Amino acid sequence: MKRLLKILILPLTLFLVYLLGPRPQFDELEGPNIKLMNISLDSLNRYVKAKDQDIPDLKADNASRIVWADSIRKTRYSVVYLHGFSASPMESNPTHLDFARQFGFNIYLPLLAGHGRNSVESFADLQPNDLIRDAKEAIAIGQLIGEDVIVMSCSTGSTLAIYLAGENKELIDALIMYSPNIALKDPTAKLVTGPWGRQIIQQVVGPYWNPNAPEEGGDGQKYWTRTYRTEGLIALQSLLDQTMTTEIFEKITQPYFLGYYYKNEAEQDGTISTDAIWSFVLQTATSETQKMVVAFPDAGEHVIANPLKGRSVQNVQDSTARFAKQILKLTGIQ
Repeated sequence: MKRLLKILILPLTLFLVYLLGPRPQFDELEGPNIKLMNISLDSLNRYVKAKDQDIPDLKADNASRIVWADSIRKTRYSVVYLHGFSASPMESNPTHLDFARQFGFNIYLPLLAGHGRNSVESFADLQPNDLIRDAKEAIAIGQLIGEDVIVMSCSTGSTLAIYLAGENKELIDALIMYSPNIALKDPTAKLVTGPWGRQIIQQVVGPYWNPNAPEEGGDGQKYWTRTYRTEGLIALQSLLDQTMTTEIFEKITQPYFLGYYYKNEAEQDGTISTDAIWSFVLQTATSETQKMVVAFPDAGEHVIANPLKGRSVQNVQDSTARFAKQILKLTGIQ
């Protein structure tokens, strides 16, 4: 018996040391309720332009912007596009702009907190609340430029859209989600927000994510941050831990389109969990007739709506338009 206790005491001690270890700390998560803004349309362009002017090392063509359908006036709907983690507003170009143009809607393309910088130090101090606040403000701006709002998003932009949709039904009319980040593909990612999480990621990855990743040329390099601080990954996982829950999913009643890359078990999105996508779909309260879920087997990439990445962009655009016409009953510009 004593020998058995001696054998067990070391692993038990190590387990306790692990459980009692330091965890990454972030501010308490901000609630999802969106506060409307009181800004005149004439002042809105100046407000949006000023948002990003103090960002150090801002990359060209990464800033927030409103693209008006024709003149500075409200349209029947507005589109608000929420980009993914380490991306920028042109992540789903030309799909998001073509969609707004096809149906004659204003579109707001915000740059989310910490993004768009030409710096490997990006995301060093990122908080989940930074992303939530920017997404909430974006939808409030969408309300100013449209009678109703369609939130289009990719990856972690969809995480934010899902978190906000259930508690803001009067402000968010529909969701269009490309490759939504319900959970990361790698299940061990959850370790980074647990005990010794910061120490684990520093040992496994180091201080920077993708330090030796090959850069795409041209716009691919311009619109994505390829090397950044691993603290950002911890903030991202913390956001997922706190927002991608059954309680949040069950509050969603709005119509939605959801597209993602999946061909088979070997050929599918390598960034996010496709199993988690279907868990989300089954738990939402949206009726079956009001949702469209489409797998794109030839997309080949996580980002499916931009030809710099995906290989089925036309199919993605056609399916999105079909959702708009069949489910949202939009007619487009005649």
